[in-house]
Amino acid sequence: MYAAELSQSEQAALICCIDRLRDRQIFLLHKASIDINSVLDQLGVAVVDRKRIKCGSVEDRWLSSVASYNAMLLQGWFYRMFANWSYVLIYQLDAWVFGDALGEWLAKAYTYVGAPWTGHLGPDTPDTGVGNGGFSLRCVAEMIRICESPRWRFVPVFRWRILAYRMTLLRRYHLFPVPQRPLLFAKRLALFVAMSLGWRNTLAYYASIGIQEDHVLSVYAPLVFPWMRIPSMAEAATFSVETNPRQTFAAYGITRPFGCHAWEKHDRDFWLATFPHDFKIGQ
Repeated sequence: MYAAELSQSEQAALICCIDRLRDRQIFLLHKASIDINSVLDQLGVAVVDRKRIKCGSVEDRWLSSVASYNAMLLQGWFYRMFANWSYVLIYQLDAWVFGDALGEWLAKAYTYVGAPWTGHLGPDTPDTGVGNGGFSLRCVAEMIRICESPRWRFVPVFRWRILAYRMTLLRRYHLFPVPQRPLLFAKRLALFVAMSLGWRNTLAYYASIGIQEDHVLSVYAPLVFPWMRIPSMAEAATFSVETNPRQTFAAYGITRPFGCHAWEKHDRDFWLATFPHDFKIGQ
């Protein structure tokens, strides 16, 4: 929680999480400056529910911006806060959960699960892959292993094969004019060689230039840690849906995912029409 005053939608999302994950322990992460008990009082959270709510605070700076939040979720110490659990379900307050399917997903033992980016299905995003971090399930031990590994800082993300393919594309589109501009060719070739050795081509580098933490962990990290287990787009869509929901439901035959993220941003009318009773909690 980044603010003591939650919007109506954020209040509804939090109440939904507490209500529908009734058999799970909730961990409310908030700025150190926020009086979390006062927030729970305002929301009318029952005493019986508070017994399973654990609160933890971080320095305000970590929740002061999207950039600082992204940086925090790429730190080993963040996941060590949850060392007593095997998995952590990240639930931002623009997410929604439709029921408790957590046990089913824990049994699958994935390293990371999030809603697929469906750039191939519609205009909501240019990205394609798995997956969004706003409602995501992460293996705590493996997140610590990834974020604290020396490979994070020193192993190249994109290797020779991928870089060579990029060079082929440049040449195909006449952006890599070997005969006409040999000095430019030599410069770009040196750049590709340097990148293949890790120059501006490590997980630490991509994290430092503002690549979203979910992209770093689910798209880039598997190139460095091939043992990571991440579901297919079709399976991930049964876990959560974010972008192009109308098209995603149709393409993958979804009836009811575990949850969703940014539903008011991405085709709000579709969500309200498809689940007219689900979004009434707290409203």
